[in-house]
Amino acid sequence: MKKIELDFEELVEKIEISSNFIPVSFNFQVVKLLSEISLRELHDRIIVATAKLLNAKLITRDKEIRNSGIVEVVW
Repeated sequence: MKKIELDFEELVEKIEISSNFIPVSFNFQVVKLLSEISLRELHDRIIVATAKLLNAKLITRDKEIRNSGIVEVVW
């Protein structure tokens, strides 16, 4: 898989001016959902729990998330 080189400050700036990114906090509501998410990787569980809490769709190449059926993956 080819990696994309991107400066962190540039990434943050692009996210700040973008209208299709909504930053969300890692909060206690997400923590409470973690026990319901049966994925191996903690970070994946956090992402899926957050998407579930927000009723959001995910864009990911992660096969475990895609195959879990816990949240809708659009690509």
